[in-house]
Amino acid sequence: MTCKMLFFDYRESEKPFFEKSAIHNFEIKLFTKSLNRKTVRELDNDDLEHTAILNIYTPSIISADVINMFPNLRVIAIRSSDIKNIDLATCLERNIAVVNIEILPHESDCKIVQKSINAITSVFCGCKDYRIV
Repeated sequence: MTCKMLFFDYRESEKPFFEKSAIHNFEIKLFTKSLNRKTVRELDNDDLEHTAILNIYTPSIISADVINMFPNLRVIAIRSSDIKNIDLATCLERNIAVVNIEILPHESDCKIVQKSINAITSVFCGCKDYRIV
């Protein structure tokens, strides 16, 4: 069984990670756009219905309206240490894990994506190595 992940704020500098890495058990769709109230309406019903994971960066604004468009959402992962662009109260109410990562100076975008994927995997495996809000 695979988990559907929508990956927003995709940058060209992250492309080498996806070209070199085999990511098992995830169906990943890449979007260069940020996710917000406007762009969520552009997604097809299958993406809205079956997405378990949103992977975003700081330009995305994850409001209650956006969260509630995904009935099967389980995890929001942000490729940043900052989570102020996510409605945490709605996540708590819906039992959605929010995972962020520590970004070290001079880390490549590929390394940041790798840390994000590892954090998501840790949520599903029950590991405690990452901060889960």
